[in-house]
Amino acid sequence: MSIALGPVIWAAVRPIIKIYLIIGAGYILAKMGILSVEATRSISDIVLTILLPCLSFNKIVANIEDQDIKDVGIICLSSVLIFATGAFFAYVIRRTMPVPRKWYGGIIAGGMFPNISDLPIAYLQTMDQGFIFTPEEGEKGVACVIIFLAMFMICVFNLGGFRLIENDFHYNDEESGVSDEELNELPSQSTPSNDSSSAVGPHDTLPRPEKALTKSTGSESEDVSNSSSIDSVGDQPNSSSGSANTQSVQTRNDENMWDFIAARRTRSQPVALTEEPVRLRRPSVATTIRSIDLREGPPQDFNDLIREYSNVDQYGHPRRNSRLSDMDGAPVSYSKSSSSALEKLKSSDLKKILTSDATVNKRNIETSGGSLPRWLQKFPLTPYIVFFIKNCLRPCSMAVIIALIIAFIPWVKALFVTSANTPKIRQAPDNAPALSFIMDFTAYVGAASVPFGLLLLGATLGRLKIGKLYPGFWKSAALLVILKLCVMPIFGVLWCDRLVKAGWVNWEDDKMLLFVIAINWALPTMTTLIYFTASYTPPDAPDPIQMECTSFFLMIQYPVMAISLPFLVSYFLKVQMKV
Repeated sequence: MSIALGPVIWAAVRPIIKIYLIIGAGYILAKMGILSVEATRSISDIVLTILLPCLSFNKIVANIEDQDIKDVGIICLSSVLIFATGAFFAYVIRRTMPVPRKWYGGIIAGGMFPNISDLPIAYLQTMDQGFIFTPEEGEKGVACVIIFLAMFMICVFNLGGFRLIENDFHYNDEESGVSDEELNELPSQSTPSNDSSSAVGPHDTLPRPEKALTKSTGSESEDVSNSSSIDSVGDQPNSSSGSANTQSVQTRNDENMWDFIAARRTRSQPVALTEEPVRLRRPSVATTIRSIDLREGPPQDFNDLIREYSNVDQYGHPRRNSRLSDMDGAPVSYSKSSSSALEKLKSSDLKKILTSDATVNKRNIETSGGSLPRWLQKFPLTPYIVFFIKNCLRPCSMAVIIALIIAFIPWVKALFVTSANTPKIRQAPDNAPALSFIMDFTAYVGAASVPFGLLLLGATLGRLKIGKLYPGFWKSAALLVILKLCVMPIFGVLWCDRLVKAGWVNWEDDKMLLFVIAINWALPTMTTLIYFTASYTPPDAPDPIQMECTSFFLMIQYPVMAISLPFLVSYFLKVQMKV
């Protein structure tokens, strides 16, 4: 039965309203300080390590059959075409339009990789109420989106797509620069320096100089604490004077807490030291700032984003984890009950790769395979192969791989779900498949993935700002956005029509697959672009041009998508699918 144009347009606009309401909620939470940068990263890691893998496993096992192998191949081919087309448009813009040289790789990555995850899934889950698509078709569509997502992760992580962004960064004096680790090996009586490297880093604990701690404010400096009160911090007082000194430190810290926060957020006015910095032992009462206290301060911005995600110092060396060091720079000793193997795993590069999305860099590729026999290390491709395998161990990647294996073996799939194509095997006492409890768990947990993802997207957009742009760059960014969100969807419609005419698919049996392919051609740039850019930006960078370009490019896409995506969906449903 044919549906009138008005209801079709409403069916295309309704998901956008829901998506933007959730994004707006995340934006407000960020401005209120509830969804802080630290909380955003923690939730993002939760989504990556448990929520999204559960969603991926559940949808693929429940909705992909062994006869869908051809569809998986079509999705992989479509992904390559989407990435290649976006990269081509970005390259043309880079060659013909004003683009800062420091963002040559970033613009290619921005054009190449779309936001294939939360947006299309949220769109499909709003349209599967029976008016356009049935709930079963909607579930199949989500499974197709997740396979698109798997291809995205392979290209960005396994194949090193993140290197496009990393190559834009050239750090200060890499050959003669000194890392944090090397600084700790210098003699204790080193000469103080006014260089920005002597400032307290965003992730460092409040330093304890021997004499005084000062806060740089232009031509003036304010004495924050005296030597006697500072000396009592981190040590157990043995007299009443020690207790009084501790009281003094805590009182002075309360008075200057917001000055300290403001200094951390303003990289042009770092907290500087008059003497060699000495790290505090943890826990330290004098430097404790609760997350609820931060809500009373100014909203966090993209400087805080850099502070949280940055993995390098001004010389390009890995930033030191100050929490795991004591005053002398030696590792903190844990209790005997703490497992050394567990602590080693928690601080390893593999753990960072598996539990976060913006912690990989060139060094991870170069050091991959270091534990293999030397004769294997001699092969030039060994680091790349080991790095590829490491990234396959990401929870979401593993979930997709395992789910596809289960889905393509009917008798194994019958242990999880029952369908018309699964063999009849012995059921559990409740007449359900023996492993159906795993499907219940993954469905329940995975349902939170998309709402959280959209909230995080809104929070991230709320922290971006448009600074002083490279001359003429706004024209380049605007043109690329038009190509991505208005021209590439035309290519998507033509590609779907070509698939049908080639006989690979048909409109009756594969309409959901074709619909998913079409909307994936019309998605904005991946949000991960801003996280990767921040991870390669030093906290004290005087001119973070890469962050400014990325922020502007991301921010101008979402107003355009609010019009372009519903228009594509309306056209595709009414003209191509003839609903």
